[in-house]
Amino acid sequence: MFEKKLEVPEKEPVDYVVSVVKATVAAIPKWWAAPAAEVVGLILGSPVERRRDEFLEDVLWVVQETAARVEDLQPEKLAQNEAFVSATMQAVQIAMKTHRKEKRESLRNALLHIALSKSIDEEKQMVFWGLIDALSVTQLELLNLFCNRGSYPPGRLNQLREQSGLTDPMVLDLNNRGLLSDPRPYAARNREPIDSLVLQGWTLTALGKEFLSFIAAPEQIHA
Repeated sequence: MFEKKLEVPEKEPVDYVVSVVKATVAAIPKWWAAPAAEVVGLILGSPVERRRDEFLEDVLWVVQETAARVEDLQPEKLAQNEAFVSATMQAVQIAMKTHRKEKRESLRNALLHIALSKSIDEEKQMVFWGLIDALSVTQLELLNLFCNRGSYPPGRLNQLREQSGLTDPMVLDLNNRGLLSDPRPYAARNREPIDSLVLQGWTLTALGKEFLSFIAAPEQIHA
């Protein structure tokens, strides 16, 4: 049923980066240049290709899931959707830069969201792709925490609290990106916090809620 697959160029920008690195290594003295070039290819070449191929399996899943949810939206039509094809190429490039399952799932979910929706602003999509690329897995978790604080596991919340040296800057970064509303009094915002920022009453802004919906799990996405 799904014989047609979305195709991406055989070479991605990162492949050219690998070539540039190999060329640079080639300029190193001959007595160790060749082994170094081989190491670069070993470290970057195969894993990058594997990540790309694995994520393309996720793309096929998105195509199949879309066809199952929307009766008249078959793979042929989706492959002709320029916005979806562009989004797929964005997602593949980001996926090749991470091994984290959570971020790759966010990319897959976002693609499904785009395939099913006709109303997502393309400029906002660019912002959201950048956020998926830039934010850490823990920052994505913090967004979920502030969205669903009442149902969050107390044990995990305590772990995040104990890591305040790491999580406090992450919270402030999310706030600076416009994803959180700052609950602190204005006069206290430049002071050293008494306790971890994760315990304070942060809430998601409209942009933060929209971004979290953009990367939501498939069961939370509706056509």
